[in-house]
Amino acid sequence: MRSTLLSILIISTFLCFSQKHEKTLKIHRINFNLNFGTAYNIPTYLKIQQEGNDAIKLWARYATKGFKTPVYWDYKLEFETEKRFLGLRSTHHKLYLTNPTPEISTFSITHGYNLVMAYYGWKKKYFDILIGGGIAFSHPEGVVHNEYIALEEGIPLYGGKYRLTAPNFDIEIKKKWYLTKRIFLNSGIRFLAGYAKPQIINGYVETYPIGFHWTAGFGIDFYNKKECIPCHEE
Repeated sequence: MRSTLLSILIISTFLCFSQKHEKTLKIHRINFNLNFGTAYNIPTYLKIQQEGNDAIKLWARYATKGFKTPVYWDYKLEFETEKRFLGLRSTHHKLYLTNPTPEISTFSITHGYNLVMAYYGWKKKYFDILIGGGIAFSHPEGVVHNEYIALEEGIPLYGGKYRLTAPNFDIEIKKKWYLTKRIFLNSGIRFLAGYAKPQIINGYVETYPIGFHWTAGFGIDFYNKKECIPCHEE
């Protein structure tokens, strides 16, 4: 997937940056975690414009149906220092319109409102808090005015074509519990806000995905030592 390749590119850039600052960057842990979850989407603006028809505007209510295939998932690669951390994440979010107008038979962004984001956070006594930002790949589809709508053009990925959308921002409170020295459970509550305006056949869709997300899953520290990476201290 292109989103995965983009994540790898950002990771490589970060590692190059860390090597240039090896004398001051003290990494205690590097971990990977995979989470599943769902979201409550705050009612938000939706506009569907098709050539030859008046624009449809409504206060859209979206459901996520996180455990319905394709499921909602979120994975992270995280670098921890003693008091702070930074990381990269990719999220497969979904939006199903639940209050369609008479002109809209179905509308969804379900094969993916796929987020690729970087974040920075602080370790607190009882939880961790992070802020992040990034981009999204959206895949809208549906039936409007008895016509199938989909992306007119886009990036071909698994599940269809996707369109790169405007920036997204998030803030999350999370906590993890170690089961062994390296394996842990984690859970988080996240507020996410974004903007999307992908071109569809003979028109475009404009909407603002905003909501609260809950995730939980497992993680593993594949580096877990309180020393520099690499360590060249005198």
